[in-house]
Parts: sequence; structure tokens; C-alpha cells
Amino acid sequence: MTSVTVLRVLIVDDDLSILRLMSRLLEGAGYQVRLASCLSDALACLETESFDLFILDFWLGSENGLDVMRALRMAQPDAPVLFLSGGNQSIALETTTALAEMQGAAEFLYKPVPNLTLLEAVRRHIG
Repeated sequence: MTSVTVLRVLIVDDDLSILRLMSRLLEGAGYQVRLASCLSDALACLETESFDLFILDFWLGSENGLDVMRALRMAQPDAPVLFLSGGNQSIALETTTALAEMQGAAEFLYKPVPNLTLLEAVRRHIG
């Protein structure tokens, strides 16, 4: 009998509608998904589970995605981080992309992300 490995994804975004959409998409593709709307929720998930991939919004209300990435990486240094962002009025998307990649993000996608683009990105980083 062969065992099937279920890949686990933690999505951190402060927009609940985006969390629901991404969750349905990834669960439909066979991934196990946990959702968090802020750093403290994400850290609570890490107390009981490990993840194969983190998907983070770059702008999380008053929290910065880079700070969230650093905290998650303390707990799980080998899990790739995929950033999403719809931008910010004060900082260009190109700047946030460069900052995230310099800090070790695996990839940076721009919202709205087409479903196929998100699935392909997830597969590139965790299969």
C-alpha cells in the first residue's frame, strides 16, 4: 500500500475574500490549506503544524509581509515563501518585489492573480 503525501500551505492575508478564494482553489487541487489573517494567527498555526509553503500578502494591515516572512522562517527555515500584493499607494510594486526577493522570497505575484498562475507558482515551489 502506498501512502499519499498531502502538501500543506499556510496562506496569510488580511482580506477574507481572498483567503476563501485561494483556499478553495488550492484545496480543489489537493493541497491542505490553513488560513491566517495576521502574524499572530500564522504563528498559532505553526505551534501545531508544519507547512510546505507559505503564501503571504505583502501588506497585512499594519504588519509588513517581510516581518511576517522573517517570523515564519524562524519556525520553518526551509519552507518557500510566495508573496502576493495588489500594491500600496506609497511604494511601487517593483520596489516591494525587489525587497521580498532580496530577503529570500521564492516568488512575487501581483493581485489579482489568475487561478492558473497561482497553481503553477505553487507547483513550481512544492510540486
